Amino acid sequence: MIESGNLLPSLYAADAAGGWNLGMSATSQAMLAEAKLPRGPLLELGCGGGAFAARLAAARPAPLMIGLDLRQEALAFARSRSADVAWVQGNLLHLPFPAGAFALIVALDVVDQQRIDAERALDLIRALLRPGGVTLLRVSAHPWLFGPHDVAFGAGRRYGRREFVDTVRSAGLEPVRVTYANCLLSPAVVAVRLLQRWGVLPFTRDLYQKDGLNRLLGLALQWEANWLRRRNLPWGASLFVVAARARDADNTVSKGER
Repeated sequence: MIESGNLLPSLYAADAAGGWNLGMSATSQAMLAEAKLPRGPLLELGCGGGAFAARLAAARPAPLMIGLDLRQEALAFARSRSADVAWVQGNLLHLPFPAGAFALIVALDVVDQQRIDAERALDLIRALLRPGGVTLLRVSAHPWLFGPHDVAFGAGRRYGRREFVDTVRSAGLEPVRVTYANCLLSPAVVAVRLLQRWGVLPFTRDLYQKDGLNRLLGLALQWEANWLRRRNLPWGASLFVVAARARDADNTVSKGER
């Protein structure tokens, strides 16, 4: 049996260099390319080794950029990477910030993690956003793909598109863009994940440390990032939602899904 989350430290070390990490960071940046934010601090929840928060701070100057993570070993990596970000240890469900504090909240592969109540987490995210503020959410897609890979990286579940969009709306956030990512190589990803789930292919951490595979993933995801600046992707192993809190706190914006 694979211990939950036991591959996360390897992600922290590769956060700024691995092909998958750089590629997914690029797709996340692409999702924010057209986002119009009110002025205010930025927050990344579950910042891990801090590479994305550091890139976001450089790309979007703001009064304050905060990276929060529960794990001290993650923040040790983060602090070594950037002095321009305030690194904070904290629990997603017990956040030490006042309501309406942030213009942007990023949560990448966070609300689908083990022991996370997604509905409560999204309620808290909405409460922390300023009117007109935006959140960028990424979760693992397709419940039927759940298997050893997800357990090893700490995921508690995978979401269907409609299910997650409905969950976001129930929290008082209105999705303004919904798209998949991790699309180009998804046939191979699906085949490997299902073989692992069925016990045909053994799960090994070595699979995620192969240089050739990382380069291929990086190239595919960089192409997807360029595409996502202008268009959505119809399928993929990851699901992105950009959602807004209405400027009038009692109403949600009505742009719908793009």
